Amino acid sequence: MNLSAPLGFIVGLLVVAFSVTQGIKNPAVFIDAHAATIVIGGTIAAAMICIPFNRLLTLIGVYFRTILGRNKQETLRVINEVVELSKAQNSGQSLESMIPNVKNAFLKESLDLFVQGGLNEDELEEVLEKRVEQQNEKYKREGATYKIIGKFPPAFGLIGATLGMIALLQGLGSPDAFERLGPAMSVALVATFYGLVVANIFIIPIGESLTSASEEDLITRHVVVDGVRLLREQKHPLLVEEYLKSYLSPSERNRMTKAA
Repeated sequence: MNLSAPLGFIVGLLVVAFSVTQGIKNPAVFIDAHAATIVIGGTIAAAMICIPFNRLLTLIGVYFRTILGRNKQETLRVINEVVELSKAQNSGQSLESMIPNVKNAFLKESLDLFVQGGLNEDELEEVLEKRVEQQNEKYKREGATYKIIGKFPPAFGLIGATLGMIALLQGLGSPDAFERLGPAMSVALVATFYGLVVANIFIIPIGESLTSASEEDLITRHVVVDGVRLLREQKHPLLVEEYLKSYLSPSERNRMTKAA
């Protein structure tokens, strides 16, 4: 599980809560259903207008997948899997019998294509590279979509603040207008505060995280493509391991060596 995202949310909310409770005389002013409805409802409405509904549902799943997703050690695990497959192949076992035990989905899919036959070496590699490219584009689209949605909450926060200011100006002619001026302005700005918090803690960071995940996934999938090629050529397990470890940083290679 990737603990970074949940911890980031918790820290962000704690920072906001500390700022609200310590810097404001009356923190209850931030509890405003009207402002929350404008920001959250408006964001959902705008997202539904610019994104097809089925894709929007997919993005909700992507959101929770990103928060609760696996950590950044998938490349190491795939390298270990390919090396173990190479060792088993070198000892006389067939790849076909080992495929059901493969954990990485793309590696299993790639090995299935290989053992089924029907594709020569160049065709197999071309198909796998195409799938790598398409998956990477999918990650990039998801990240870009969240960055687009991240623009909506501040905009609707500004709409809420504008409505609050209009209501405030309408009451300026009343006898107690001066006493109500400060509290009314603070309420008007709550919607802007909501919009900034929603965008910069809950939405935009997910888009950035997906962009980073696309880069990591791209490396992992290239490891799979090279791993399948090396298995097809029945290279020695030591060569397989050292070749695939070239995708890792020196510290990751050292950590992998110590764990072996």
